[in-house]
Amino acid sequence: MITDGNWWLWSSDLHREVMRLLVLQGHNLSSTAREKIEQAILLGPPRNMYKSELEDDDWTYIVDHSIWLRLSKILAGSTQLGDAAMRKLQELSLANSEWKLAENERDEFLHWMSGTGDPDFESQKEIDLAPRKRSEIKEWLRTPIKSDDIHYEDTWRITCRERFFHAAFALCDLASERNWAVGRWKEALQVWSEEGQSIRSWRYLAPLVHKSMPDEVLQKLAHSLSWWLEVISKSIDCHEVVLLDLCQRLLNQPHEDGMSDDDPVMRAINHPIGHLTQAILNMWFKQEPKDNDRLPADIEPIFTQFFTGQNPAYLNGRVVLASRLITIFRVDRQWTETHLLPLFDWSLDPREAKAMWEGFLWSPRLYPPLQISYKKQFLETARNYDQLGKHARQFAAFITYAALDIIDGYSVTEFQEALSSLPQAGLDESAQALAQALESAGDQREEYWINRIQPFWQNIWPKSQDLTSKNIAKSLARLSIAAGDEFPSALSTVKDWLQAIEHPHFEIHTLLKSGLLKRFPNESLSLLDIIISDQPWPNQYIRDCLDCISEALPALSNDSRFLRLEEYYRSKR
Repeated sequence: MITDGNWWLWSSDLHREVMRLLVLQGHNLSSTAREKIEQAILLGPPRNMYKSELEDDDWTYIVDHSIWLRLSKILAGSTQLGDAAMRKLQELSLANSEWKLAENERDEFLHWMSGTGDPDFESQKEIDLAPRKRSEIKEWLRTPIKSDDIHYEDTWRITCRERFFHAAFALCDLASERNWAVGRWKEALQVWSEEGQSIRSWRYLAPLVHKSMPDEVLQKLAHSLSWWLEVISKSIDCHEVVLLDLCQRLLNQPHEDGMSDDDPVMRAINHPIGHLTQAILNMWFKQEPKDNDRLPADIEPIFTQFFTGQNPAYLNGRVVLASRLITIFRVDRQWTETHLLPLFDWSLDPREAKAMWEGFLWSPRLYPPLQISYKKQFLETARNYDQLGKHARQFAAFITYAALDIIDGYSVTEFQEALSSLPQAGLDESAQALAQALESAGDQREEYWINRIQPFWQNIWPKSQDLTSKNIAKSLARLSIAAGDEFPSALSTVKDWLQAIEHPHFEIHTLLKSGLLKRFPNESLSLLDIIISDQPWPNQYIRDCLDCISEALPALSNDSRFLRLEEYYRSKR
């Protein structure tokens, strides 16, 4: 340990080994050997083992703690220290009373991981109790947050929640000295964005933030401020002009792009620009805008800025506007067609189009005038299905509902070509949408089958049975059952696309409850024969279904399909 200029005594490579030797073998050292080691320890670690740019205070801490730790380890091994070493240990211990040897030997490792469930984690916490009076809070806020200490906690958030006026006015007092304590403002705004806190905090702090907060502080607090403004906008009852002006100031600040090609919607709704856009929309919606009202004069320039400004982060605002496309279109069609709808065009900018469509598909609805206005972009999106990420499923369902809705201005051929361009996953989703649409038709399901689903299937659905899949088969089985009195017609129409279903429990149980077994026993038997093959676990309702069929039409008991299902059920029980 004390060769090579004592290098190995202090080396990080042998830190654990050295600690163990000092504890376990220290008492076996001769007095001469012990004195040599103590002298080496008292000299401290070589300076060239550490970065040259260390501050003097940091270097002093490293030396003192390294000496204290090694002397403490020797003493812990029941070894008597020499006079000089003992005096040094006592001096360091007195000056640093918080230094204690770890009971679990964690101080013998340079890296130690522990979580909130580990025994040693809670014991390491340092809780700093924030004062609760204005003048004392003001002085306490001057101390920087120990952000680099994972064991440091304080009660500032609690004070903000329980002592609003004291905390808020203490921040204002500091702000009057041009000390904005950004970290403390950030935590305070997060607390004051909570339910029951936002409106009061807005009423008293809006003028200060509006008139006095410098741009560089606004920029640092962009996330917390923008979220605070979005929350406030939902129930604002004062300082409306201030909120709009603050939104504008924040929008003018530099922002990171922050756009994720994987999920532009999630990124947008969590980005400061997205928060601000939603805040402005919330204020506008409180005015209950009506068709053709046009965008308000104080809001239209802000929204236009998203399309004319050069800030890449404005894409987040455009995505949020796309999620409200129908409302904006109905209120101000001209503005929407000029600024918003062109960005849905895949031929202009695929990345922008992807973001716009995902924003719209976040919560899509059919509005025929809009469907006409963006017809080209809409149909082209079917060919870009794979670009839509997790919102692709919504598009497949959406275009299916659009085709069922019989929108003037769209031809059967156009929908047929769009559906045919969907990949397998898109067709799977389309088939599921058909089943859900018919199931939702309630008492009108027979009429809906005749007037909507059947024409769609005959005229729009792709004809190549190479596209059959287990998912499509499962949806079409549900669709047939949902057709009610039109069950025979539905089954006959989609029969060629049906196949065995891996887990047919839902379909069999639904068929049993539907009453179709007794009304249409032959067709019911055909459906069961197709969807049940040789699945390893027989459905418990098969026997009940077969009994209903034989009761309704006894001759079917000798049908080869009936006998196969009966034998299958018997052999698999």
